[in-house]
Amino acid sequence: MQFGLCCISLDLQELEEPYKFQTMTYKRFSSLPRNEALEILGSRILNNMQVTHATIQHCAENDYCYRISSDLFPLITYTAADISLHDLPQYTDIVEEIAAIKQTIQDTGVRVSCHPSEFNVLASTNTDAVNRTITELNFYSKFLDMIGCPADYNCPMNLHINNREGTNDEVVDRFIQNFNRLDDNCRNRLVIENDDKLNCWSVKQLVEDFHPKTNIPITFDYLHHACHPDGWTEEQAVLACVDTWQGYRPLFHYSESAPGNNPRKHADYAEKDFYQYGEIDYDVDMELKMKDKAIAKFMEGVSI
Repeated sequence: MQFGLCCISLDLQELEEPYKFQTMTYKRFSSLPRNEALEILGSRILNNMQVTHATIQHCAENDYCYRISSDLFPLITYTAADISLHDLPQYTDIVEEIAAIKQTIQDTGVRVSCHPSEFNVLASTNTDAVNRTITELNFYSKFLDMIGCPADYNCPMNLHINNREGTNDEVVDRFIQNFNRLDDNCRNRLVIENDDKLNCWSVKQLVEDFHPKTNIPITFDYLHHACHPDGWTEEQAVLACVDTWQGYRPLFHYSESAPGNNPRKHADYAEKDFYQYGEIDYDVDMELKMKDKAIAKFMEGVSI
């Protein structure tokens, strides 16, 4: 089993010359002369590639998987901004850094994944939202290709269904219709995660109502299942999700509830071990607030 670092390394942020991601809002971009705005945006995207590269190297050194950030390319897929990577003054440097990331992944074998934001909803009844989702997912899948990741479930792109408009069958049918509009490389990576809210998609619903019609793997999230078990035990849900991965090594998610009144809030550190069930093996993204510090602390008390 490998543990996965999600997006940000706190260890790298604490260096004398820290590695931190940068963003840019459309409000800021549109308030500047376009050439100046493109210069700033390009420098921030180049920075994000450099931070991504350093973080993947950090993961290789610690035997972690890595979930890339979903905010690496601010405004690039935002229609109103009307920007492509080729428009950026730093385009050549960005492409060279992407090539360096690809080489590091090839040299180290770090497993890379992606979890696009909750605003990506393939089953939406809103046409504009679906179109934006397709643009975003295809762009990030193309980026995964550029950094040399396999176009299969070894490099999963994880989504929630995030929609309950209509019956389960109606939601799944809308999902399938829009899923089929995605590029092949994106479809071949897409996996779906169980939700934590009682009116959303549990493992049971995904396994019984979604997977039989789509054959898409189900990502098991420990905390989400604890919040929304839907009558299934954790062992039952884990084993059912493993079976959906078609022989690929599953990548699941682990966190615990933070102290307080909101059980869905993620804890800083893991205070307990989690169970592995049966003769199965899988990787786990550690969705804890203290990132690599939480993984290191957890591994001190766990024999893998």
